[in-house]
Amino acid sequence: MTKAVSVTAFILTALAASALGLAASAGVVPAAAAPSPVPSAGQVDAYVERGMADLRIPGAAVALFSEGRVTHVRGLGRADDAGTPVTAQTPFQLGSVSKSFAALVVLQLADEGRLSLDDPIIRYIPTFRTADATASNRITIRHLLNHRSGLSTLDGNRSQSNTDRGADAMARATLKLRTARLVNPPGERFKYSNANYALVAHLIETVEGRPYEAVLQARIFAPLGMRNTFVQVAKPGSTRPAVGHTQWFGQTVERDFVAGRMMAGPGGVTASAEDLATYLVAVFGHDPRIIPATLAESLSRERRGGYEFGWEFDTLEGRRLIFHGGLNPGFWTRVAYDPQSGQGVLVLTNMSGSLEGNLVGGTVNYALGLPAGPIAPAAVNQLRLWGTLALTLLLALGSALSMRNLLRTKAGTTRRSTFTRLAVAIVPSLALLGLGWFLVVTVPGFSGVTLTAVSMFYPDVGVLLALSAAIAALWAALRTGLLLTRR
Repeated sequence: MTKAVSVTAFILTALAASALGLAASAGVVPAAAAPSPVPSAGQVDAYVERGMADLRIPGAAVALFSEGRVTHVRGLGRADDAGTPVTAQTPFQLGSVSKSFAALVVLQLADEGRLSLDDPIIRYIPTFRTADATASNRITIRHLLNHRSGLSTLDGNRSQSNTDRGADAMARATLKLRTARLVNPPGERFKYSNANYALVAHLIETVEGRPYEAVLQARIFAPLGMRNTFVQVAKPGSTRPAVGHTQWFGQTVERDFVAGRMMAGPGGVTASAEDLATYLVAVFGHDPRIIPATLAESLSRERRGGYEFGWEFDTLEGRRLIFHGGLNPGFWTRVAYDPQSGQGVLVLTNMSGSLEGNLVGGTVNYALGLPAGPIAPAAVNQLRLWGTLALTLLLALGSALSMRNLLRTKAGTTRRSTFTRLAVAIVPSLALLGLGWFLVVTVPGFSGVTLTAVSMFYPDVGVLLALSAAIAALWAALRTGLLLTRR
């Protein structure tokens, strides 16, 4: 019995290190390399192709733009396992880069006087509330756009696997937030949450009185001639979109997944590199056809960092950058713009996974003449996968050894009181059940996701966590039953 308890204690210690690695992985910054001059378009393409080969990424598209015009667009690799080549017109899921589209529409509506950014959201969506209605009644449209509502990252990731395409999907996503607990008072501090932009999409549908998809088509896609851009479901005449790929212990496998309408605002736009480059030129060039004065002023303001209206701001090597990344199951994207030089870049890929590396970040930095850093999977990402595998094997081995020892121990060889017998049977088993809970609830929660979301983005890690919890629960049940029935 002591051996079994010792094994469990060792597992808990090792798991703590693995969980901390999982939580830290979202914020890993590659080691900096020496600055380099701005490369040519051919050099950028070669950089992407080398990275694709090293990281086993099936397909990618890259575009460069400068001083108000697109200077280079190219597709690389394959869009699917059938071998369809990626072209400049191949649509890719953009993930959270989609947030800038939703924010832009809201700013257009504000410019037209149809809403005010400082209006409380309940003025337009009276069904919205959280567990603390008094607090959530103070959440404004501006709070949502800038991730300062107090809604948690976790509450924004609960619908990642939902595929509901119903007309009322966004309204039902709003109702799901009734049990959500704000992590801080509205407006107090930044907390990234997809729930903010799920509400923004619902707001747009409510104010416009038509589907979110139709609004973006009329207000952004059509005016800019974005023929290969749509929200989640391909429109007639568009090029066949790229198919997502994920990883299974480092091996790339195709995964064709499109989320439901609940995720349309946070990550639903699908666009070709050609179209996205056109959109970015319009945004950063303050194109009056679609860009209101509020957004133009925001993008022009000097700042060292922050988040506003669907865009992130940072300073790297003394250069001010405006950027955003996007991660959907099977896709990883990044766009960036340097206001000082007028240069911008986007890179789209159709793979995400436990060992995805950092090709998108490396490409953006390299194309802008910034330190690219290594693109290989960071050590903490490898720990997340291989450490979780080791823990699963450790649990399996520990349970097997524990049960063997219990079965070999003859009944009646050790005289114990009833209380002691119950404690020996139940306490370690409760610890095992607690371990299972820790694996499937607490560990994903470190990164602000559920186990389902982990399985969507990192299926190998998700399966290992679920399997480990199942082993722990089975171990607990078998040992408890055996000890309680033994005389």
